[in-house]
Amino acid sequence: MRYVWATAVKDLRRRLRDPLALALWLGIPFAILTLLSLAFGGGEATPQARLLVADEDQSLVSGLLAGALGQGQLAELIQVEEVTPEEGRKRIGEGDGSALLLIPPEFGDAVLTSQPTRLTLLTNPAQSILPGILEEVLSLLVDAVFYLQRLAAEPLSTFSGGPPDGAATFPDQVVSSTSVEINQLVDGVSEYLFPPLLSVSVEVEEPEGQKTLNLGTLFFNSMFFLAILFIAQGMSDDFWVEKRQGTLMRSLTTPHGVTSLLAGKMLAAFVLLLVMAILGVTAGAALYGFPAARILPAALWAAASGLALLTLFTLLQLFATSQKTGGLLSTLVLFPLMMVGGSLFPFEAMPGWLAAIGRRLPNGWALEQFKAILGGGATAVGLLPAAAVLLAALVVGSWLAGRRLRGGFLAR
Repeated sequence: MRYVWATAVKDLRRRLRDPLALALWLGIPFAILTLLSLAFGGGEATPQARLLVADEDQSLVSGLLAGALGQGQLAELIQVEEVTPEEGRKRIGEGDGSALLLIPPEFGDAVLTSQPTRLTLLTNPAQSILPGILEEVLSLLVDAVFYLQRLAAEPLSTFSGGPPDGAATFPDQVVSSTSVEINQLVDGVSEYLFPPLLSVSVEVEEPEGQKTLNLGTLFFNSMFFLAILFIAQGMSDDFWVEKRQGTLMRSLTTPHGVTSLLAGKMLAAFVLLLVMAILGVTAGAALYGFPAARILPAALWAAASGLALLTLFTLLQLFATSQKTGGLLSTLVLFPLMMVGGSLFPFEAMPGWLAAIGRRLPNGWALEQFKAILGGGATAVGLLPAAAVLLAALVVGSWLAGRRLRGGFLAR
């Protein structure tokens, strides 16, 4: 054990002499994550469309229309700003705003008298989703006005011409009779509107304590395992480095042999992976609110997964004919794992068939377990089969690496 510990300490000291490599392994994925966070936000913010309204009618009806677009739940989705037609066209042309709504003169009279009229919506070509939302909202309002005209055409037409000549208000008799008509109309349709004949209830069951993943957490998981991949691939050429320096031959000729040497190197790699995993998961917990109790289990799983991936890349290096060839082989394996295994794009953003393949790759399989641990959907008992698979991969990989070291690696 003293030899194993001495080997591990020696490897850790060698790694710490090159802090730039450690910073790059962990820094590149998190730099990508930072850029994605700046581009998309935390994933929980509701996008808001800016609607410019040019009201050339200035009537009660046009005011109600503009007010309806910025009230209630729509206010969370639509920000309404009144402008002149000239100003609105200029701002939309400059990309300032999602759309411009032009309300023509005599719009209110046309609605009250059931006459044809037209609303014009000029959308921002630089945006696609938010202008589409505004189109749908306005189409619903147009449908609502259509049915209101059909149901209350006569009461509405009573007020279309304004108060009688010489009067500032409508006569009491007209107001009362119209109120009675509207009340009877509402009473007639109330059984269809209050409550609706059809109701929809949507329930989503989630594991207890599991937090819904948003865009930020999905990309965090992927970028974190991208860092694990970089570290594993970056450390895989260590035997070539020691062979070039002459220390590998001296280590293999000691009485302790290959087994102790491999154990020491794996211990050093695990410690380094664990420290960097704890730092990464702690940063993710601070950004996305993962419970502190899940930091250590997630970091332990990530470190163990990184050790298994390191074993895979090390085998590729050991069977290569040179350090340069080994680096090329490991890079050729790295990119498919990175692209398909969920370490660059989340599985949720992939086509179903491709995600199914990616989840069966070594890093994709480990990533799914990592997500379950951070999301609260994994238990210690449930992780036992996965831990057994990981342990078996480490044992088999180490045995193959040992055979190769005893064989023809030193002769190359």
